[in-house]
Amino acid sequence: MAAKEAEIDLASTRADSDVAVLLGRDDELAQLFDLIDGIGRRGGALVVRGEAGIGKSVLLEAAAVRARERDVTVVSATGQPSEARFAFAGLRQLLLPFLERRDRLPEPQRRALETAIGLAGGDAPDPFLVGLAALALLTEAEAKRPLVLVVEDAHWLDRSSLEVLGFVARRLELEPVIVLFAVREGIASAVDESGLPELHLDGLDEESSRALLTLTAPDLPSELEARILHQAAGNPLALIELPAAAASLDGPASSDGLPLPARLEQAFAARLARLDSATRHLLLLAALEHGELPELAGDPAWAPAVAAGLGTFDHGTFRFRHPLIRSAVVQAATPGERWQAHAAHAQAFQDEPDRAVWHRAAATPGPDEEVAEALDAVGERAQLRGGRDVAMAALERAAELSVDRGSRAMRLFRAGELAYELGHPTDTTRLLRGAQQLGLPPQEHALASFFVEVIEPTWSGAATIRSFARIAQELAAAGHDDQALQTLETISVRAYWEHLDRETRRDVARIADQLAAVPDDPARLTTLGLFDPVGQGAEIIRRVRQMAPLDVANPEGHFNVGLAASAVWADNLGLPFLRAASTGYRADGRLALLAQTLVAEAWAEVREGAARVAITAAAEGVQLAEETRQIRYVAAGRLIQAIAAVELGADEPAEQLIGAAEAVLLPLGANPLLSLVALARGRQALAQERFAEAYVQLLRIFDPSDAAYQEFVGGSVLADLADAAPQADGDREVVAELLREWEGVAAATGAPHLDVQLRYAKAVLADEEHAEPLYENAMKVGGDGWPFYAARAQLAYGAWLRRQRRMTESRAPLREAAQSFDALGLLRYAERARRELRASGEAPRRRVPEAWAQLTPQELQIAQLAAEGLSNREIGERLYLSHRTVGSHLYRLFPKLGVTSRTQLRDVLDQPTPE
Repeated sequence: MAAKEAEIDLASTRADSDVAVLLGRDDELAQLFDLIDGIGRRGGALVVRGEAGIGKSVLLEAAAVRARERDVTVVSATGQPSEARFAFAGLRQLLLPFLERRDRLPEPQRRALETAIGLAGGDAPDPFLVGLAALALLTEAEAKRPLVLVVEDAHWLDRSSLEVLGFVARRLELEPVIVLFAVREGIASAVDESGLPELHLDGLDEESSRALLTLTAPDLPSELEARILHQAAGNPLALIELPAAAASLDGPASSDGLPLPARLEQAFAARLARLDSATRHLLLLAALEHGELPELAGDPAWAPAVAAGLGTFDHGTFRFRHPLIRSAVVQAATPGERWQAHAAHAQAFQDEPDRAVWHRAAATPGPDEEVAEALDAVGERAQLRGGRDVAMAALERAAELSVDRGSRAMRLFRAGELAYELGHPTDTTRLLRGAQQLGLPPQEHALASFFVEVIEPTWSGAATIRSFARIAQELAAAGHDDQALQTLETISVRAYWEHLDRETRRDVARIADQLAAVPDDPARLTTLGLFDPVGQGAEIIRRVRQMAPLDVANPEGHFNVGLAASAVWADNLGLPFLRAASTGYRADGRLALLAQTLVAEAWAEVREGAARVAITAAAEGVQLAEETRQIRYVAAGRLIQAIAAVELGADEPAEQLIGAAEAVLLPLGANPLLSLVALARGRQALAQERFAEAYVQLLRIFDPSDAAYQEFVGGSVLADLADAAPQADGDREVVAELLREWEGVAAATGAPHLDVQLRYAKAVLADEEHAEPLYENAMKVGGDGWPFYAARAQLAYGAWLRRQRRMTESRAPLREAAQSFDALGLLRYAERARRELRASGEAPRRRVPEAWAQLTPQELQIAQLAAEGLSNREIGERLYLSHRTVGSHLYRLFPKLGVTSRTQLRDVLDQPTPE
């Protein structure tokens, strides 16, 4: 086997004990070597996970040797507990060989990376922009040679670095770059949330364990050998170390019930006990830092530690032979000895203020406001570098050291805010609840309740929203109108979805309307529109009609205007702003906000019937929402993907997507987002012409007693309900009453989406005598920017004409409908129009499947951008891919589309292709 051959090859380059540890690891070596050997065809990542001493490091070193033998560049980094509280320390360690190329990065990426790793000052960088910079550096770095990154003890790498490396690792499938992580079982880290493939290392089998023990301790008595084999449980480090600790094993058996790592620590601690206090003190200093103690290089007390086999000392650095030895040193020290060692480090690191402060905090057993304030400053500096996780830890420790109860509460609150931003629900709840128990000012108390409610599996925030409204009133009364508006804007999206009574909506909107803000302030518009779409709809629509994206200064403003317009059923007005927001967030690398915008944009496209456009926006939005841990946006985006998929005839994937979204939302209880599930199921059934099921699902959205009820979503399915009801023998009076209610909303708001749907619904539900002029009125909306509804009206009108036996007249609208549906990507609608056309006596040209429908969403997006004339590098920068990955996608999609060059893409994507 390849693995056995590798073992022999390694014998000349590795110590005998390391080669021995590879005994019994043939399958694991084969998997790693297969990854390395295929690096020219594919890249990727692998997490090697197992308990301490199981052989992770030896396997990764074997993989590194294999890579070097194949002329692959290998770069390594090792996580250290002492470095875990320094943002991007691990990333800097890995990227150091490539930093000279950073000038080739786009300016925003270069600036973000330099700020993150401390090479420049500036505003706090978005961590995903840092990730884009790292991805570009690494994928460009291997232009001449493939690259393997090896991350040892990844569980101790700082979280900011791990999140960036996870972001990079998920984008290496088509790159000659591999990232290998070694992670200890049982220690939580950001690697656990990365979604990367894993290789789990179990203990060696009995035969391999016995062979390893025989190699390392050949003369053990049989009884002791059996005992060690039992206690080691296949752990290679235990099989090597426990024989040396045989004397301690003959003592009390109380350690037998401990986990194996703890027993190994005890074995190492037994060696420590035989050392003098000076040597133990040096070892403790080394354990509390990463072994770099140049000022103590000449101390003779190091010699006994080296002689005891605990590590090596070279060029001022002591390297522990195994991380468990470091842990044993710390655990064996008394609290007083640890405080003394931390205090010594605090003095020694005066030229590294942040490191010194952490040691001061660790050397402080009780409240100390001076140290707490120093930790506040550490947190602020960490945030400026994008290290929110470090800032959170600093604030939490500062809270523990706070003398004043109010200061402790506010520090916990600020730490909880950061935990919320980082997507850490358990920490968010723990920190914010703790802050509330200590006592917070009213605004912070309400914010804490809001953050906790958002992440907990509940949806009952009416009381919280009213609390925010009261706080906004108080702020306004005190002359702080800007803060009042910001307070209301914070909860406006939640308020839109919440089951609030009409009076509460009007009252909050009145508060916002009375604030001293510019009338077309985007924050004002989104707050009014989301709190009270019915009451404020006319005002929002009037304002947005007078605006253009160029009038708005930033992506946040674009997003707010687009969201406000969509909330009041004016997607045609909101879409240009949402697209501008996507462009802005994309340029800034603000992926969390880009995910939200893309999902909002995709829903607006779906409501306008532009399935082909919605497919790509939704797919990218879902990917980024997963990346940024925004679970509700993941669910909402999957429902868009399902609606688009079913329109392409992909029924099974559509059902899977709806099921996945529903599985996320159901545990949240009476969740208004379930209305979107009912909408998707209704559209799915309608596309499959299961009209009775469509009618039942859509009607749920309008029923206040149903879990899927949402008072505003119904405004998006009026045309669908009108299509389903007649075919399903639905209660026409119920539907008529609903339409009358929505006619009132349309009249009050002037909402264009409501108007076009109501025109259509009136036509399809009219009796034969009055239908024709209503159809003619409904078809006029195409010129107003609603081609989907114009095409639906043409299809329904053509079918009506055919039923009236006016065959010749029916063909023109049916033909136009089919062409419009094809252009929109609504292939099932298009096929229905052609079916009606055939029934009218016209034989439409038989069609082959649309070429673009064979592409994945990402391939379609790349093809569209290439058709617009963007280069591979420009496409890569827009989609967070390397130019090489873009080229690989184009190479694979050209045959699917039947083209041989980029110049042909525009024609094949824009024009439906008859056979």
